[in-house]
Amino acid sequence: MYADRWVRFHSLPGSKRYPQSRDEYAIALNRYNTILGELFAGTDVFVVTMDWSTTPTGPAGYPTPRPALHPDGIRWWIESDEHDPDPEFHTHTRLYADRRPWEHGCVDDLLRAVADEALVEVFFTDTELRRIHHPYDGGADVILTTPEERHRLRALHPEWLSSHPTGL
Repeated sequence: MYADRWVRFHSLPGSKRYPQSRDEYAIALNRYNTILGELFAGTDVFVVTMDWSTTPTGPAGYPTPRPALHPDGIRWWIESDEHDPDPEFHTHTRLYADRRPWEHGCVDDLLRAVADEALVEVFFTDTELRRIHHPYDGGADVILTTPEERHRLRALHPEWLSSHPTGL
């Protein structure tokens, strides 16, 4: 659906997944922040984190550092999946968001936790929800507004792209 507007950037040379040194963390954070800056410089962003539970308001099903790393996140949305007839298999994904002016480094604690896979399901978007940056351990998936915008961003960082023909 978004293939013509999607691009994936790797956070470390050689598609290495996890940073293991201070220098590698610096490279990963620089790559994340560079792309984020190119997407959101001079604008406000929504910072969105998630957790899930077996009840809409119960404790997180899996403990993460999300509350400590995103203390200003307010519960924004709950997406419930109650299709299974067994209530034990119901899940409620909860999204927490805050709005802040984009500044280089303003989400480094979150990005470092993502790079370590201590925190998953984080994304950043403009306030119109037109551009999305979803970091993961090893890189980031970016959805842009047009194919042309995608091509321009890809052209800025060809060395950060996958060599796989699909871009994965």
